[in-house]
This record gives sequence, C-alpha cells and structure tokens, in this order.
Amino acid sequence: MTVYVITHKPFDYAQKLPKGYVPMMVGANFNDNPRNYLTDNTMDNISDKNPQYCELTGLYWIWKNSHANKVGLAHYRRFFYSRSIGGRFAMYAYLILMGSKVKPAPIEQLDELTETYDWIVAHPEDEGGKNLWLQFKKDNHEIDMQHTRDVIVEKYPDYVNAFDKVMNSSSWMSPYNMFYAKKEKMDEYCEWLFDILFEVEKRTDMTGYTEYQKRLYGFLSERLLNVWLEKHKEYKIKYLTVFKTDDLSRRAVIRRITNRLGITKGINH
Repeated sequence: MTVYVITHKPFDYAQKLPKGYVPMMVGANFNDNPRNYLTDNTMDNISDKNPQYCELTGLYWIWKNSHANKVGLAHYRRFFYSRSIGGRFAMYAYLILMGSKVKPAPIEQLDELTETYDWIVAHPEDEGGKNLWLQFKKDNHEIDMQHTRDVIVEKYPDYVNAFDKVMNSSSWMSPYNMFYAKKEKMDEYCEWLFDILFEVEKRTDMTGYTEYQKRLYGFLSERLLNVWLEKHKEYKIKYLTVFKTDDLSRRAVIRRITNRLGITKGINH
C-alpha cells in the first residue's frame, strides 16, 4: 500500500506525511533532489516528458515499476481528507473551523475503502463554463481535444459516448489526477490512458504554445479519468474531499475565497 506524493521540488510538508505516503520527484532529469526522494527517471520511465505530462510521468513510473498491491497518487500540496464533505468551497468552510487539524487520510482508511470501492477519487468540482470541452478550449487549443476524440474513435470506439457525455454535458469533473485503487485497476486504466495520450502526442504540434499550454497531457488526463469512470458503470466510486496544505490557516482560506470571488481589496493588508 503506497500513496505516491508527486512533487517537482523539496517540500516541508513531507516531514508530516502519514505512514505509507512516499514523496516522488517528477521530471527528475531537470529538477534538483537534495532530499533524495524517489524519482521518476529510473527503470522504465518517461521522465523527460514531464514538462508536457506533469504528474503523469510519476503515474507512468508507478504503473511500470511499483510492486505495491494498492496505489494512490497525491500532490505535494493536495491530499485526500478522511471525509467527504463536498467540493472546494465546502472544504474552505471546514478549514475555517478546523484549520491545521486537517490531515491526509491515513493509508489504513484508504486501504479499507478499497474493500468496498473500486476507485477513490477527488470530489467533483465545477471547472466553470458551459461544459468541459468549452472550459478546456478557453485556455488551451481546441484541436488537441479534437485529436483526443479522434484517437478514441479510432482505438476505443466503445468509449466515444462516455467521452462525449463527460466533455459536453457539464463543467463538473473529479480533478487533479488523484486516486487510490488496487494496482490491477490502475494498470487497466494506465494501459488505456497512455495508449491514447501517446497517439495524441504524435499528432500534436506545440509550436507557439505557452508553457502552461504545453502541460497538455496532464490537462487531458484529468478529463480522461472521468471518461474512464463514466464508461465503467460497474465500478463503485468513493469521492473524497481534497485539501491544500496552502490553506491550513484561516487567513489563507479567507484570502483564497475572496480571490475566487474577485474581492481582493484590503484583504492582504
């Protein structure tokens, strides 16, 4: 049982991680690793693709090299909380009350949940806009989403309806590529995911893309996880609320809420 905590830099919260949580330095060929975290550039790996694949270079390493029977992915500043209390705004309210008492879900709890549920993922969030396709188009290149659909039509036609439903029906999704599941479940998903992404990569020209837009495959995979879960209705899914370690003070939470609402004047004084 291992939750791999993806990071691109040393982080202080690593000292507070519960048992079973292991920091993993992604893009290890480019990033300094003074604390000797596990890295994504050993054995079978795609570490060099990190600028475009983000946390997925860590996911690929887990898929190909981890021997844990149950695995999860978290981020250096994002973790599952032990309870499902709703999305980010519900968590903000909870953090105002509880603050630093909020801690990552113990791996024993996650392990126990996998006896009932196939996938533990982030509580769905409203990403804004009319639907996920248009939300993606707002800050990225629509052709990349079209390429993704084309690849699914060609390689996995039985997933097209799920893809269209997820992308066009609403703006809600389980974000962050975070999960906890039995390794065999993750293996099935990764086989499908990376087969799609590697084919999309062959069709993609990133000339003129911003550094943000070059993180394409990380963005696509967030949405594709939701397509996978939509297609597999047989799976039992447990949604857990995600918290950010940046938000463990009341002042930080209030600042984040006001920023989201566009009310910033006077807050930082």
